[in-house]
Amino acid sequence: MDSRLEELILSMQVGEVKKLYDDVGYEAFSHELLSIAFSNESLTNYVVLVHLLHEDESPELHDLAFQVLTHPLCHIEGAYASSLMHAKKSLDVNHSIDVRSLENLLFLNTVPEKIVSDRDAVQIAKRIQTLEPDNEVASLVVRLIAPEED
Repeated sequence: MDSRLEELILSMQVGEVKKLYDDVGYEAFSHELLSIAFSNESLTNYVVLVHLLHEDESPELHDLAFQVLTHPLCHIEGAYASSLMHAKKSLDVNHSIDVRSLENLLFLNTVPEKIVSDRDAVQIAKRIQTLEPDNEVASLVVRLIAPEED
């Protein structure tokens, strides 16, 4: 699927990409797309995801768009800032109860541009702790950042 998916993406055959996505499912598709994006570093990988999101907005596709922007395409100026919208949209679609999307927001506190402020990161971490009290990432953020805010 890897070379076929890459060919479809690079030629912007969004309808065929959508069919492939529907056929193989999210897990296999996301794994392949991330692998392709790391390999070719083309912005087209992200553009195809945006087209898929227009057809079928889902928290999973927003998460995948976030992953593509923050990992294989992070060297593109504005990629981290753009990924913020996908983390927030994933939360909107999930009614703000998805820990993974909240953790994505916390990640944006650690990038060089510090897209999410320390103050917001602490609030997000506390929200995660209400949903998942033993969450290690949230606990670490509260321990490391919260004392600095006093």
